[in-house]
Amino acid sequence: MKLLIFAGSTRLNSFNRKLAHVAAQLARAGGADVTHLELVDFDLPMYNADLEAQGTPRDVMRLKQLMYEHPAWIICSPEYNGSYTALLKNTIDWASSPVKSDVAWQEGFKSFSGKVVGLLSASPGALGGLRSQSHLAPLLLNAQCWVAPRAFALSHASDAFDARGQLLNDAHRSNVQAVIDQVLFAAERLTT
Repeated sequence: MKLLIFAGSTRLNSFNRKLAHVAAQLARAGGADVTHLELVDFDLPMYNADLEAQGTPRDVMRLKQLMYEHPAWIICSPEYNGSYTALLKNTIDWASSPVKSDVAWQEGFKSFSGKVVGLLSASPGALGGLRSQSHLAPLLLNAQCWVAPRAFALSHASDAFDARGQLLNDAHRSNVQAVIDQVLFAAERLTT
C-alpha cells in the first residue's frame, strides 16, 4: 500500500516533522510503500485565484500528482492558535483547486476523493495539538477524504523525542502505529 506522510510545518526543529519522520519509519518497517513528503521542498505561494489564472505553479501540479498516487495519507498537524497552520491550509487549497486548462485535473478534489487520512499532531501543550485535528477533519471530509477514527495527539512534545528525533515512550510509538495500521487497513479495503 502506498502511504503519503507529511507535516504541516517547514520549521527545522518542528515536533510534527519529527513525528512524521517517526511515522514514516514505523510504516516502512511494517511493509508500507512510504513517501515522506516535506512541504519545504515545494514552492507553494499563497493561494490566489489571480495567480492561478496565470497558470497553476509546477510544484502544485507535482503535489497534486503525489497526493493522487497515494490512497493512504498520514498528516501531522501542528497547532497554531488552536487550529491548523496557514501552510497546511494553503497546501490543501492549492491541491484541491481545479486546473481549468487541463482536462485531467478539472475536478478539484481528484487528489483527495476517497483517500484514507490518519491524523497525528504534536505540541508542547497538554492537548498535543488535538484542536488542530478537530478543525482539520471537517476540511478533509469536505474534500471527500475518509478520515480514520483513530488519531493521536502527542502532548508535551518538547520532552517526547530523543536527540535523534525518536520517540522516547513506547506507548507513544504504539499510538502512532495504531493510526498507521488503521489507515492502511481501511485503504486496502476501500481501494480494492
